[in-house]
Amino acid sequence: MIMSGRTLKVTFVMYLVVLSLFLSPGASANVQGVKASELLVNQMSDTPYTIIDVRTVEEYTGGHIKGAINIPYDQIEAQSFLLNELKDKTLVVYCRSGRRAHIFESALSKRGFTLLHLEGDMLGWQAQGLPLIK
Repeated sequence: MIMSGRTLKVTFVMYLVVLSLFLSPGASANVQGVKASELLVNQMSDTPYTIIDVRTVEEYTGGHIKGAINIPYDQIEAQSFLLNELKDKTLVVYCRSGRRAHIFESALSKRGFTLLHLEGDMLGWQAQGLPLIK
């Protein structure tokens, strides 16, 4: 079967739309986003979220959001005791750009955790000139 140029373009665009849905942070885990400004306000409330930085230890020590707990995305099993302690809390997850956070969120959403994804991740936080702890 030979496709016309127009049919090929439409098929390609549809493919890109479907692919973007699967690759966007939080897509398969159905995780809602939270803006940096909303997170800052929440952290001043009586019921602050628990912030999870899923980057490497080296990245975390290079600068992280105040109060963030470092649980690298590839150490979920090794940190299962700590994660079980946090299961009743709302976790805000971030990494550098979203890829590792998405992996972490997918794994924890299957275990019944309540998760939010920091929109823009660390790159977005830094682009807004927001403070980091070093």
